[in-house]
Amino acid sequence: MLLRNGSKTGATDGISLTEMEARQVAVSYFIDRDEKNLLAGDYFANRDHPDFPDLLSDAADAAQMAQLQASGEYRTTTTRALRILADRGILSKAAYDGLATEKLSALKEHRAFQLLCRLIERADVALTERRYHSVNLGSLAPISDQMFAAADHLEVVSAKPTSALHRKTLADLNTLFHQTKADRVTQSRTAQYRIPFRALEEHFGAAFPVADIDRDGCRELIEFLPKIPSHVTQHYKKAKLAEAAELHKNKHGDYASRHKEADKHIQILRSAFDLALQERWIEINPWVGLKAPASGGQSKKHLAKASTYAPFAIEHLNALFALPLFKGCVDDEYGCHSVGPNIIKRHRYWAPILALWSGMRMNEILQLEKEDIRQSPDGIWFISVTDEEHGDYEGSSFSKRVKTKNAVRKIPLHPSLIKFGFVPWVEQAKAGRLFPEAIAGAGEKPSDAYSKRFRSNLKAAKIWEPRRLVFHSFRNSFNDALRGGGVEREIREAINGWREQKSMDDRYGSGPAMRRLADAVSKVEYSGLLVEHLHSS
Repeated sequence: MLLRNGSKTGATDGISLTEMEARQVAVSYFIDRDEKNLLAGDYFANRDHPDFPDLLSDAADAAQMAQLQASGEYRTTTTRALRILADRGILSKAAYDGLATEKLSALKEHRAFQLLCRLIERADVALTERRYHSVNLGSLAPISDQMFAAADHLEVVSAKPTSALHRKTLADLNTLFHQTKADRVTQSRTAQYRIPFRALEEHFGAAFPVADIDRDGCRELIEFLPKIPSHVTQHYKKAKLAEAAELHKNKHGDYASRHKEADKHIQILRSAFDLALQERWIEINPWVGLKAPASGGQSKKHLAKASTYAPFAIEHLNALFALPLFKGCVDDEYGCHSVGPNIIKRHRYWAPILALWSGMRMNEILQLEKEDIRQSPDGIWFISVTDEEHGDYEGSSFSKRVKTKNAVRKIPLHPSLIKFGFVPWVEQAKAGRLFPEAIAGAGEKPSDAYSKRFRSNLKAAKIWEPRRLVFHSFRNSFNDALRGGGVEREIREAINGWREQKSMDDRYGSGPAMRRLADAVSKVEYSGLLVEHLHSS
């Protein structure tokens, strides 16, 4: 007998599995994975966010890999299926350990086990396709495989909440949602959940039953969400959100109009109510299909284009690199904007330079280790972007991380970086982190502190524009320069971490792929850029 969580009563040593049980295990596996995706928010992404291409590319790669597994072209399902059986108590630990260390050839004749493997692959295809289509469409896509769609309907939709579950409140939902996210997301991401839940509880009351929220109530709240001022917790301390909205109106003459943020809040609430649905607290999710209205009658497409990160213009870059930090300053901390005799080559100096000529993200640069700067057998210097740590940093405030699996890549050094003396600077550095001074501080990652420091550089250069000209603008400038150099999209995506570089290795071979990447990077030019003072003497 299979339980809802996938465990099995009467487990025995070895694999005692029928074809019917194989189907039950596969359905249980699908439902568990689907729930985890819902809880982690993997089915939702803001199309207007600058990292949306990364998320969509990652979802597409996962779907492609699932198809390869199902087709038999690339298959690792046997060991995964054994682990799933062991996790559910169908396979004893001793039997699992024994099978996992053998050649597993006997399992090829086990009809029920082979059926389980194929159904797990089928479930992975359905899960990854749902993820890709949901991210691409901006709403939860239906389950494409009727076997799992029917199981999802029977397990969740047809179940009627009991009277006890009807009494679950918004406060209960808030607690449950944050508990499920505690070990899955960063502190900064967790902080983003507070405002939508605060708006929900202030509007309806923390003791309001979750099951009594209907679509009309959701629409009432949606009308208010865009009016919540930016940084409301800091600027309107102790005020309720509705009071803060009125204070903002009194000060600025109108309510805030933060429709993109409102859509993010709606996505979080939709995800929370999906959790309530899975827990059988409600029969339907009232937030499905609801969105914040577009601002001022403008189309979302044009509104988004005007509010996304912009690349730096040449005059912006010239103003930035003319700062004392790059020509001579007092020090690279509080004296970085004062003219002085020192050029201090630490993270505040190198981060903008590396970003402009490599397209790397802020955290990717700040977490670099000396061992990440390497040379290929044919003499090409490159940066290895990875989450692998080469040193022991016990007690460190942060660990290396990458945004997606495609972000693990190799970026050849641009000729300008060679001229600027980056390689000898690295060779003279101590082993370990290249920028140990770029500590995370109170945050989880070094960008938490550096983003404020870089903003001070933009303000000093008189080019700061909130949410338009930021550090990410280097990445846009680099991609524009690649495009301007005639670099094809496949190569651009591999360099920027939007496409898995392994696919290029398969196509060109590891050597030719690195040479091809180096040729592409060398085509990056910024006509009119005045940076001769950066050249190594």
